Amino acid sequence: VAMMKTVGNDLVRNQLHADRKWYLILGFVLIGFGLILFSSLPFATFSVVFLFGILMMVGGVLHLVAAISVFKGASRWLWALFGVLYLMAGYYAFSTPVTTAVVLTSLLSIALIIAGAIRTVNAILLKPITGWGWTLFSGLLTLATGILILVSKDSPFWVLGMFLAIDILFQGINFLGLASAIKHLPSSSKTVS
Repeated sequence: VAMMKTVGNDLVRNQLHADRKWYLILGFVLIGFGLILFSSLPFATFSVVFLFGILMMVGGVLHLVAAISVFKGASRWLWALFGVLYLMAGYYAFSTPVTTAVVLTSLLSIALIIAGAIRTVNAILLKPITGWGWTLFSGLLTLATGILILVSKDSPFWVLGMFLAIDILFQGINFLGLASAIKHLPSSSKTVS
């Protein structure tokens, strides 16, 4: 039986150890940004609206480029139409950020209500299976969250920002967890037979 080292794994481990400091820095920076966004949820919400506008504009330009250079015939005009609609939505997001925040928050709340209702019905269907109560709890919580967001008058000014802040905060925590796990990895593998 020959002895061999797992060279590929050693290279990956060594690279992870070399990059660990960057995961730590990124984790702390993202946590800092998340906390800053939490301290100013209206600013965070308008950041989401701004990002939405940018993505819609980029999507519009890409659709127009595809319509001109990729597609032929009738589908070309459909792609061009979608490009124009994306550009209009992006422009609308920039020119009326409050209305865009209201629309996006309303769509989010409707999606949460639908998802909560579906989970609740699934929980009732799964009642004979162990753990169905957790699905029911999740469904009712999602349903209640959607309803609360929909009926709250000021939710368009904080909900999207809160979701962004939570996402960035947890990404930072994730990178710190990764850096911690890397610290506990051995730098080289054991010799295996």
